[in-house]
Amino acid sequence: MHDLMHDLAMSLMKNECLILNLGDQCFTRTIRHLSLIDVDTHKINLPSFLSNLGQLRSINSFADEGKGASQEFIESCISRFKFLRVIRLDNLGIDVLPKRIGDLRHLRYLDLSNNKIRKLPDSICKLQHLQTLMLGGCEELEELPKDIRYLINLQMFLLTTKQRFLSKNGVGCLKSLRFLGIDGCMNLEYLFEDIGYLKALRSLFIVSCPNLISLPHGIKYLDSLENLILVDCEKLNLDLSMGTEREDNHQDLNIPRAHLRVLLILQLPQLEELPQWLLQGSANTLQSLNIQDCSNFKALPESMQDLKSLQDVHIGDCPELSSLPMDFNCLIDLRELQIEDCPYLSERCEPETGEDWPKIAHIPKIELDGKIIKSTKN
Repeated sequence: MHDLMHDLAMSLMKNECLILNLGDQCFTRTIRHLSLIDVDTHKINLPSFLSNLGQLRSINSFADEGKGASQEFIESCISRFKFLRVIRLDNLGIDVLPKRIGDLRHLRYLDLSNNKIRKLPDSICKLQHLQTLMLGGCEELEELPKDIRYLINLQMFLLTTKQRFLSKNGVGCLKSLRFLGIDGCMNLEYLFEDIGYLKALRSLFIVSCPNLISLPHGIKYLDSLENLILVDCEKLNLDLSMGTEREDNHQDLNIPRAHLRVLLILQLPQLEELPQWLLQGSANTLQSLNIQDCSNFKALPESMQDLKSLQDVHIGDCPELSSLPMDFNCLIDLRELQIEDCPYLSERCEPETGEDWPKIAHIPKIELDGKIIKSTKN
């Protein structure tokens, strides 16, 4: 089906798309979408090449290390093609982004992932129609532009930075943001305190931030948040009372909370139990709970009766987790339970003989340490 859809799309747009390989190509000024595959633009005769192209709408460059888009090629394209909507320049070893990037007022999608850029030009903040900005894997990026708050239509943002903290009045002002990914920020200790203003945010991924100490208090008020993924953050403590002078008061309890559907926690050695703020707003929405490789995780919530929307639970490599909550059998919508590398818990969940077996016997599919114990397909 994927191939058929691809062929159909290419046939409909055959006069507007050019996939340029190493060989010679014949093309016309009707071309709107250019893909460079394993082409070293250092060897292209730029004046001749560019003069044969019309008003491009997208540029995609895919190349092995050592090849790809030269600085001259990037600057020439940005200067010539004012109506670009999409630019993909990931994995090309780029260390400087031209200042004239700010002239591309129609740009919607910019992917600079896995490059060597140390500083983004301030002009990038003029791209007020930009919807997607990919900076993941930019390990040399020293900081985000101070005026990044002006990217008012940004919906998807993936970033890697060398910063120790993300400042207020920056990312927290991107009120159209729906997906935020923070990946490989080795120095990051604190996120921006005004995260609670991201009322459109649906997915938050925080991955491989080994020095991240805590999450901002406002995270629990992201009432559109559905997917929370926390992976490989060895110092992260999810207790939001850390560093604050107060616990929730009565007024605080009336504020809308995150309504999570998917919660994945992986490689958080500081985690001992799920904090209440993660579950307060998600009682009727949480469908998938996945906790893995948390060496100190000791207990699921004492009462599970408020989490009746759960459909699958996956617990792996949590050796300190020794039992399931007493009312685990109230999860009548639970369709799948997987337990791996949790010696005490696996023993208690053995069919018929395990002490926790009566709590899980109603679940259609049960897998213990890679062995399917029960399945509706059988």
